[in-house]
Amino acid sequence: MLGDSCGYDDDVNNYRLANLIFQRSRRLRRGYLTRFTCLLLTCLLLIAHQDATLGATPNVAVLLSTNVDAYRDALKGFKSNTRYRVVQEYDMRGDLIAGRKAMVDIRARVKPDLILAVGLWALEVATEQPIEIPIIYAMVLNPPSVLGDDKKNVTGASMNIPVATTMEVVKMLSLQIRRVGVIFNKAKTGYLIKRAEVAAREEGLQLVTKEITSSREAIAALDELQQAGIDALWIAPDETVLAPEVVQHTLLVCYNKKLPVIGLSQNQAQLGAILSLQFRSSEDIGKQAAELANSILEGRTASELPYTTARQINLIVNLKAAQKIGLAVPQSILSIANSVIQ
Repeated sequence: MLGDSCGYDDDVNNYRLANLIFQRSRRLRRGYLTRFTCLLLTCLLLIAHQDATLGATPNVAVLLSTNVDAYRDALKGFKSNTRYRVVQEYDMRGDLIAGRKAMVDIRARVKPDLILAVGLWALEVATEQPIEIPIIYAMVLNPPSVLGDDKKNVTGASMNIPVATTMEVVKMLSLQIRRVGVIFNKAKTGYLIKRAEVAAREEGLQLVTKEITSSREAIAALDELQQAGIDALWIAPDETVLAPEVVQHTLLVCYNKKLPVIGLSQNQAQLGAILSLQFRSSEDIGKQAAELANSILEGRTASELPYTTARQINLIVNLKAAQKIGLAVPQSILSIANSVIQ
């Protein structure tokens, strides 16, 4: 009996131990399940928060005038420097009708917080009708002549070289230069000539201007400037005087008269301009546009942000042409030149 009683007690003890282990095991499993459930809920909440954050990020729609390297580089610069999400891109392919259709889709379906217009055609189409969405442009020459005074919700990054920089370089070129001639169309660059006159005075120069309304008047205007007595000629970024035949005639006449010409492209320097200043990087212009977009994202309005000019500039010197007209280009110019034609 004693042996049976001991065996019974052992069985009871074993049962109690097994039951204890089972209860603890259950509690552990419940603890694990609770912790797993909490972890799962946390992950779901994080995902939901991330989705909500992404949804709150302002969106931008892009309108390209056409698919060329310069415009693609500008878009690349914009994307690399903005906190906006580019959600839709449209390529006009140089077709204004296609651009207008894209704008209809942008307004009706995409409804972005901002529109990036790359190139002149894109800017023209984007601003044809009043729109509440801020518009940032890039790779546009002389934007004030495109926009006028009634476009209040638009700003951007132009391709223009700061006129103050141009006049500073002209002053450095020669102490003999006092009067700088320029031909322009008031409708295209009247605003720019006013700024250039101020910048010229600050450098001790006088800007001698001749206004025209068409390319046909350019040759006669050049003759009048020569008669007025100028020491150099500045080719303004004005499409009225940038027709190839006008540029070639201007360079030929100035060469014969031994007048230094200040141009605005590598090609004009190759053709005989003593100096040329042009923007260096389409990508950087895109970055400037992105900086303006970021400012709008932070609460400012497009109308209170002035458009920018190129901050990366190439200075090309045609040393060969300078020697032919008897002009010694100073070392101060050569030391800052990005390219020298010899």
